[in-house]
Amino acid sequence: MVSTKNRRAASVALVALALVGVRAAAAAGGGIGDELLVASTTTELCSSSDVHIDYDVTYVAALQGYGVSAARLSGLDERCQGYDAIVSLSGPGGALLAEGSAVVDGTEVTVVVPAETPVAADELTGVSVVLVVAEV
Repeated sequence: MVSTKNRRAASVALVALALVGVRAAAAAGGGIGDELLVASTTTELCSSSDVHIDYDVTYVAALQGYGVSAARLSGLDERCQGYDAIVSLSGPGGALLAEGSAVVDGTEVTVVVPAETPVAADELTGVSVVLVVAEV
């Protein structure tokens, strides 16, 4: 039997982090492409294609302005299905503004920004995407 600690260690070994710098203008719906690779010596390559990130922007009353409500990832390899996609949105100085996750169930996935951590569109300066093997 594999312990939780070992599963987490294995998950960390399978993580790829794609840091993509974005400008506030990109938060208004611009797409960003970057290469995202997830692999280890014991697993198949999850994704070696360009992964594009688009944003859903809506009016957020708590911000009294427009905020990022979701990040949409597209171009994921089909072998990434079942992985957890964790998206972290950052602001000036790399400060974490919000984080959300969703299970990859196809070549596209939408990760919703939690309502309790709204992100003003004009404060978004970066995004990190991590794909992790979901714990069973």
